[in-house]
Amino acid sequence: MFSKLSSFRLHNKIFFTYSLVFMLMFAVIFGIATILINSAFNAQLDKDVNDLRTRISNMYAQFLKDIRDEVAAKGQDEDVQEALRRAERGGSREIPPTSFDVFECGNSEGILVLSQLANDPRIGRINTEILKIKTDDTHKDVKDTIRERKIRIDEDPQLVVEVTQWWEWGFITGGKSLQKWLIGALLSQPSEHPVFLVKRKNEQEEWVSLNNSAHKSPNLKEEWEKQLKLNQAEGKPIDELVVTMPSNQQSVSLDTTSETLDTPIYTVFRADILRAPYTPPNQLPFVELIIAYSHEERIQWQDRMLIILFWSVSAGAFLVYVSSFLVSRRITRPIAELQKGVNEIGEGNLSYQIAVESKGEVGELAEGFNNMALALRKSLEEHRSAERIAVWRDVARQLAHEIKNPLFPIRLSVENLQAAKDQPEIFERIFKECTDTIIEEVDRIRGLIDEFHQYARLPAPDRHPISINEIVNTVVKLYMELSQAQKIEIVKELSSLSPLSLDREQMERAIGNLVKNAIEAMPNGGVLTLRTFATPISEDFTDDKFEEDSETHIEIKDTGHGMSKEVLKNLFNPDFTTKADGTGLGMPIVRRIITVHDGEIDVKSQENVGTTVRITFKNSSYHTGEEKL
Repeated sequence: MFSKLSSFRLHNKIFFTYSLVFMLMFAVIFGIATILINSAFNAQLDKDVNDLRTRISNMYAQFLKDIRDEVAAKGQDEDVQEALRRAERGGSREIPPTSFDVFECGNSEGILVLSQLANDPRIGRINTEILKIKTDDTHKDVKDTIRERKIRIDEDPQLVVEVTQWWEWGFITGGKSLQKWLIGALLSQPSEHPVFLVKRKNEQEEWVSLNNSAHKSPNLKEEWEKQLKLNQAEGKPIDELVVTMPSNQQSVSLDTTSETLDTPIYTVFRADILRAPYTPPNQLPFVELIIAYSHEERIQWQDRMLIILFWSVSAGAFLVYVSSFLVSRRITRPIAELQKGVNEIGEGNLSYQIAVESKGEVGELAEGFNNMALALRKSLEEHRSAERIAVWRDVARQLAHEIKNPLFPIRLSVENLQAAKDQPEIFERIFKECTDTIIEEVDRIRGLIDEFHQYARLPAPDRHPISINEIVNTVVKLYMELSQAQKIEIVKELSSLSPLSLDREQMERAIGNLVKNAIEAMPNGGVLTLRTFATPISEDFTDDKFEEDSETHIEIKDTGHGMSKEVLKNLFNPDFTTKADGTGLGMPIVRRIITVHDGEIDVKSQENVGTTVRITFKNSSYHTGEEKL
């Protein structure tokens, strides 16, 4: 990954770094916010459950107070006292109408005299529990009890809250159905949390639905028992169980317009807020409530907050993306300009100036680069001028030296003619020899001047699409007779190449000069190999773009006497030659022809082994798009 990252451009690296840092920051924020939201909702869960417990407990306390007040009021009612006295005298046992579900009256001995239940078998008997309340002051303070009893004949047993009040003449017990009161109290308060009343009978539990949410979750007890067994098997706490209902279970939400959960989730609590006052502390309460706290609203709010947080983070990430992209572009634009300037300078455009408006270090760097380019251009011009002067000085010296050599035989021939003009018998013979010598030396001087002229004023190449292989074949034909005379074997290894836009005459002259030098390097015979081929510039080329991504090579290899390092070093100097009658301009002319065609020439040689000259054209503009030849 890091190796691939190192190949990115600078603005991509800056953009990637900015984005990575901000995305990590947002990921941390998102994670912390998610943890805080979950923590807040868990704390809210405990608070809501405690509030629900407290609300039911307060409602129950008010319910008990109302019963006590009503019982106390009934005990002072003259109609009730008169009914009690009448019943003791054996008269009617009819009880005045009351709002109680359970109503009983008895005398001062604790004997039950009146009861709402017709033909109550307890009438006329002593109620020991009532007497205990009468004699035990500790029970008088908590004389409300919760009992399971039948309110009417043929009814199922119901939980009844009873309150007993004592007077000098006897007692009154009044009570109401706890189950009916709970149902009425909880149904009057819409809630998404199911509440059940636990009734025990023969060690079995029955969950009685007390509100609408409980009615909508009939299978909650079964799922709770499954989770209870699972937690017991795994040794997990069983006080507060999290129960996930099946996917087909209806939502407990009372708002039909709101979104519902596919799988309702509840935290189930057993609440003993209705513990009977006579229940020992180490014994399970006689009656309990099951509160199933619904997670629906919590999850919906949590999901909304997470969605809001997610979109906020996404929006922030998008802003970071845009800002980091713009910042990276702004930072790297001057650097890109500097890179472009470096490329222009590298291609020889020393007049190129960078237009960078940035201030600070980048602006100073751009200004320094422009000054460097101007100084380099001035230095290069001075260097070229000095080089041209030095080259032409050497050329002039070489030209003077080469012209001086034929002048001596010309002068000698003229002097001989002057001496023989008065000697007719030898003049004819001397005249013929001297004039031939003069003509030969003059031709030599003219050839020398022509060669220097060609070196000094090589014309601009007249480019046309030509085949490299055709040029090689033409040169081979030209020197075939000479090579055969020296017993040289010519080997051609020509690949199929596309035409290049070159000057045919100049290329034939350059390759011909190289072939001629190779033949002259093998006076005793040898092998001359001419090879043409193409190679890719880089490994990332494709077949359909091979022409644009390749280099074309021409290779001339001989098995001659080779060259020493000193000769190889001075090979392209215009005043250097190893031949007795050479001008030293052959190889400089070859290099100049290749150079004006934007090509490269490379020479490798080893004494007594041979020499290899390779010409390379690597600019894609050489290709003409025509088929390979």
